[in-house]
Formats: sequence, structure tokens, C-alpha cells
Amino acid sequence: MRRARERLNLAIALAVTAATLVTTSSARADLGRDVEALSLAWGAFGRVTRLSPRLLERGDVLPLVLPVAPLDPTTSECATLAVLGTSSMQFLLDPGLRLRRKAREFPEGSLAGALTITRCGDQKSELAALALEMRSPRGVLEFLLLASETAPPPLTSVLPHREPGPLAQPPSSGPRPVVAPLAVRVRALEERAAREQAIELTTLELNAGALGAGTALLTLPPGCHRFDLLGEEAERRATDVDLEIVKADGNETLAADHGESSDGGALVCVSVPTTVNVRYGGVAAFAKLSLVRARWELERSLPVRWPGEARSRMSGLLRAERRSLAGAALVDEALGVQGDTLATLSVEPGACYLALAVGLRGQMVALSLATATARSTSQSRLDADVAGAALAFCAGADENVLMEIDARGLGLVWMSAVWQLGRVRLGEAAP
Repeated sequence: MRRARERLNLAIALAVTAATLVTTSSARADLGRDVEALSLAWGAFGRVTRLSPRLLERGDVLPLVLPVAPLDPTTSECATLAVLGTSSMQFLLDPGLRLRRKAREFPEGSLAGALTITRCGDQKSELAALALEMRSPRGVLEFLLLASETAPPPLTSVLPHREPGPLAQPPSSGPRPVVAPLAVRVRALEERAAREQAIELTTLELNAGALGAGTALLTLPPGCHRFDLLGEEAERRATDVDLEIVKADGNETLAADHGESSDGGALVCVSVPTTVNVRYGGVAAFAKLSLVRARWELERSLPVRWPGEARSRMSGLLRAERRSLAGAALVDEALGVQGDTLATLSVEPGACYLALAVGLRGQMVALSLATATARSTSQSRLDADVAGAALAFCAGADENVLMEIDARGLGLVWMSAVWQLGRVRLGEAAP
């Protein structure tokens, strides 16, 4: 009797395992057929690149590293990215803070296990800053990248079984709250600048034109300048202020804020007097705005032998990250170009360090830092609003740390520097 029960339990276990393998194999086969069908259909429109599939688990975040050539912003071609999983799989694409202003156009969430996004012309470089987050327990994802003259037809025209059907309307959270009066917000910025010991503070009253836009010409002395452009709201109608700081002697954009807010903010650091155009828009016709500008000196701890561009970029990164170099010792500095760079850094056991990397030349799409010791790995977060990368780490018991700098862009030249922030003897508690 006991042996019969054991044989029955074994048969049930084998049946469950066989059913699982059949289901998994069938799901993989369906995914493979979908990828081949889409690749074949897209081949009629342009060049299709199939990237390596990835196995992800719930909560995994994967920065997408796409080929550089199809994302060249100097061509008028379109680049289309398709991410495919099984029809029950759920995942998200995070475009970064700089791109969330286009949230209505951005298909952040997958539908029926699929997601596509197309960018054309100079917007193609936006695809280089994407990160994918897995929401399902586990699954394999396939990636296709199409370079074509025009955008391809919808994915569901090739794979009709991926059509999710009608979607429920998202719930409403009610009307947007009214922001504080303009004068109150200006006073709050002035108080913040005083707390942060700004050496200069100015407020300029502006009036938008008939199209809800305008410009202001300013000459900036050396230092880091924080711009805050505030718009007034009336009758509970939101004001969406867009702000750009552009060099007056060319078309180089130093900073920009295109978020959906009644306030626009930007940080610009310069090493020499620089004339800029402050461009703004997105507000009502003839709207009144206030431009508050606070100035601080460039970081004094940076070596004076560095070129002005390096000192201004490093100062801007330190201020954006709210970090200080007071008492820190510079232990390493390097120059590099676009691509993935690995270097070994000699460190002192028990010491903690701050690494910074900024772009000096060329067009930067993404820049990240990572360090690895025998026991831990640290990585900077990708933030499109910050023109560089910052990473703090501690050496532990190691005497060498592997540092990686991943730079994406066109004609990019970067500079990195590492400072020792402090030291704790092994076995002792930190002060």
C-alpha cells in the first residue's frame, strides 16, 4: 500500500513537471515565432538589428545599451525599439526625468507582453537613456531595433494576437491644487539662496509675448548660476513653464527644463563671463513671470591648473549632487572618450572616496560610473538632468578598486577625478 502511494505521488510530480516544461517550451516557441515574424515584416522598411535576449526577474532594472549608429541624431531616419516577452509578461520602460515631459507620447508600460517606441531625427538619441524594469516574476525578453526612413506600422498589424483590447480609463485624482502666489514663491527662493550663502541674487520681471513665449539676454559672471522661472496661475488653470539657457554666440544649450510645472529651474556654471539667451515658453499670452537668479563661486577645492571648462562642469555636478570637497584630497584624475573604460584605482583600506565624471567635448547622451571591490559593487544612477555622474564608495579591506566609466554619445571627451573623503581604521567605529 505504501509503495503504491509513493508510485502515485511520483507519477503526479512527473506529470506536473512535464506540464510545466511543455508550457514553458510552448511560450518560448510562441515568443520566437513573434520575434521572427516582426523581424521579417520590419525588414521591408529598413535595417533590423536583433539584440541579445535577457532573462530578468521581478524588480530587475536593465539599462538598455543600444547600437550607436541607428541613434545618430544628425540623420533624419527613424529608430524603433520593440521589446517582446510572452503575452502575460509585464515590464516598464523608464525614460528618465528629462523625457517624462513627453509622458503622453511615451508607451511606458507593456501591453500583452509587448512595447514599441519610435523616435526620428534629432530625437533618436533619447533612446540611449532608457532603462527597463521587470514587473513579472521571471521571463525572457527579446529586443529588436529598426532603422528606417519612416516609422513602421503598429506592432499589432504584424502580430494581431498582441492586441490588448479596450483599456479602462485611468481614475481621476481631482483638479490640480492651486500653487502659492507668485510673490510668496519668489520670497521662498530668496530665503533659500540666503541659507545657501549665495554671493549674488537678482529677480527680473518678465512678460511673455502673444504666443506665450519670450527671451531675455543676460551676461553671466564666472560662477554657478541657479535660474528659477516662476509663472503665475489664474482661475485654477495650470501654467506650464519651459526654460532654456542658450549661449548667445551660438546654438549650444547649456541647460533646459521642459517639465510640466508652473516653475522652471536650471543650473549653469561658467568659468568666464558668458552672454546667454534665457528662452521661455508654454505660458499664457502676455503672462507675467519672475526670473530669480542666484550665484555661487566655482568650487574652490578644484585645481586651478584644470581648464575652465573642467572646473565649471565639476562645480555644476557638485552643486547638483549637493556634495562638498571640503578637506578632501585629490587622488586620481583621467581623460577618456566615448565607450566603456575600465581602470584599476589604488586605494587606502578603510578610506571612503568620491568619484566624479563630466563631459568636456562632444554630444553626451549618457555617462555612468561604477566601482567594484572584492565584496561590493556600487553604481551611479543615470539622471538625464545632471550633466555628469557622481559616485561615493568605501574601499573596505581592499587596496585596489576596479572603476568603470560608461560614456555614450558622439565625439565625446570626458574627464574624471577621485577624491579621498575620509578614513576609518579597520576595526574602529566611524566618528
